[in-house]
Amino acid sequence: MAATAFLKASRLRAGLKRHPWVYPSSIERIEGKYANGDAVRVRAPDGKFLGHALINDASRLALRMVSFDKDAAVDEPAFWVSRVQDAVRLREEVLRLPARADAYRIVHSEGDGLPGLIVDRYADVLVYTVSCLGIQQRLEPILAALSEAYAPRAIVEHGVSAGLRAAEGLPEGRGVVQGELPEVVRCTVDGISLEVPLGGGQKTGLFLDQRENVQRVARLAQGRRVLDACCYLGAFSIACAKAGATSVRAFDQSAEAVELATRHAEQHGVGERVEVVQGELFSQLNGLIKERAEFDLIVLDPPKFATSKKNADKAVRGYTDCNRLALKLLAPGGILFTCSCSHHMPEDELELVLRQVADRTKVDLRLLGKFGPGLDHPIDIHCPEGRYLKGFLLQRRDTPAAVEAPALDQ
Repeated sequence: MAATAFLKASRLRAGLKRHPWVYPSSIERIEGKYANGDAVRVRAPDGKFLGHALINDASRLALRMVSFDKDAAVDEPAFWVSRVQDAVRLREEVLRLPARADAYRIVHSEGDGLPGLIVDRYADVLVYTVSCLGIQQRLEPILAALSEAYAPRAIVEHGVSAGLRAAEGLPEGRGVVQGELPEVVRCTVDGISLEVPLGGGQKTGLFLDQRENVQRVARLAQGRRVLDACCYLGAFSIACAKAGATSVRAFDQSAEAVELATRHAEQHGVGERVEVVQGELFSQLNGLIKERAEFDLIVLDPPKFATSKKNADKAVRGYTDCNRLALKLLAPGGILFTCSCSHHMPEDELELVLRQVADRTKVDLRLLGKFGPGLDHPIDIHCPEGRYLKGFLLQRRDTPAAVEAPALDQ
């Protein structure tokens, strides 16, 4: 008989009832024996059934809700296989992603009912990360279902941060767990072919969450001078150059990323218009300001400034400073696409940062749109924290025509 976790009444208020994360402070008591990673029943203080969860009392997320169906057989492999199959159907049949790319996200954690599990496809290689002990213990049927769906050449497990592994009781990332990883994995996304360093690249390789944003920004690039800050493999740079940008300057702190982005630009025939250099975000932006450089379109996609809530103040400073510098480089009428990839930086707080930066720099900005990750990154509507990527498309409103127009005769 599974153990039962009873939640406090405060956890049952509107908006939290079906949230998949339950913190230790929301648990009133646990009845019955369990081991971390087990599936447990979850009930209200009066004993009313609420759902099934994976338990880990060593984690800050003590319970991960996985089903609200009383009859769900969460201890059976078939339950997890069905979740994988549903995730595959979304990408293959509903979104029809293979017609556009051979690289996309297959499983997006809570958005696919598989908490703490991320699975990305890179051509014939699947790469996954796990940040939930209960899912780690159920990987065998999950990986079998993925193998049946995609027949990959290799399946690779990347590790998560050391602190998170320790808190969750997770083992180290095992690397290749099935098949043989080729020396070079090349993927094509919306006509752009990229070599992805799966052996040890940032995150799990290519930043698939920016797929739609790359296309959105590229449509604005024709005839414009572009700056791609923190370019990684060069997806934004190449897309903008192919779309007709007059020039692209790009930089990244990683030497490997610079080498790959440069090679990718040459392979796509835009090497003469794309210049990629190695450098740290703030030193590069300050250096360009000293050069009196000016750009009509800037992509600012920095790494996380906030890895936890305690880093929130540091994140505000980071986003404030980099956006302030970017605005100094933005030409009149220019367009800025600026992002945050941290769920510890909510969208409204990032918007406030941008409003304050515009005020301090006396730059008149208008918002053209707010954008998140692509459709292969679905979000559980009860877990807004899953919407970690926020992108703001802004225009500097003092257009060149307005600046240069002669005074009208009175």
